[in-house]
Amino acid sequence: MKKYILFLPLLMAMFMAGCSDDDDYTAADPVKASSQQVHFSGDNKESVILDPTDSAGLSINLKVVRNTTEGELTVPIEVGAKTSAGVTASESVTFANGDSVAYARVAFPDTASAGQSFHYSLTLGGDETDPYTLLDGGITFDGTASLPSEVKISCWITGYLDTKWEETALDLGNGDYRITDFMHSGYGLNINVADGVLTVSVPSDSPLYQEESDYGTYIYWYVDDYVHLFPYGTDGGVEVTDFAILNGPSYNGYYTTNKYGYFYCTEFQTTEMSSPAYWCWFSFQIQD
Repeated sequence: MKKYILFLPLLMAMFMAGCSDDDDYTAADPVKASSQQVHFSGDNKESVILDPTDSAGLSINLKVVRNTTEGELTVPIEVGAKTSAGVTASESVTFANGDSVAYARVAFPDTASAGQSFHYSLTLGGDETDPYTLLDGGITFDGTASLPSEVKISCWITGYLDTKWEETALDLGNGDYRITDFMHSGYGLNINVADGVLTVSVPSDSPLYQEESDYGTYIYWYVDDYVHLFPYGTDGGVEVTDFAILNGPSYNGYYTTNKYGYFYCTEFQTTEMSSPAYWCWFSFQIQD
């Protein structure tokens, strides 16, 4: 027992040496009492799929928030070293007086190809951030953005165009597909099959004529005149001169097991037909 008592002073001496004034430790700067706690919102998604047809270009906006609406405030943004080459971001974010929300823009190269992914890391700086408090999005945000891959969709109009043709669609994720040049008409068509429920629509900026009804939304391939469509290509031998569809929840159908769906084509006529056909089925199947 005596030898352990004799060893105790040595341990105490070693402990005291470790607590000497020679340490290089420097205390972190404290957060000022009136800090606005600027941080990224928890609403931001860590992984997104870009829409290459968006007129705003290949970019996203990240939501930044603060704990007050008083006064204008500009906060610097630092781009992290792990950010992919070609990715750029706002140098700062500015809150207007009266606002507690602002947005930082992240832009991706226009030369990006289908399926390509980009990583980015942004950190908010300045003395209006609070790195010591656990806030929903934090002062650093790491995210990934990718361009959608392309898929093929087989299409046919039962009883009229039974020979299938292929459309190329962008897979935007979550069951959302966009055909950018539907039947070589110059206009797009959206097909959404989220949760096994089919919805067809046109892009929000489409000039095609639409009409709401009790049955759903009628979409006409008509702008200032009838838009012609070419399912097998402009040299494919079939020219559609009258085309309209219905997005009707009670009439659309989709089977997740084989990715087959259908909706009503309410008007259909080709140059070879003497009169239009009405209420025929437009069918499609998404290829793996």
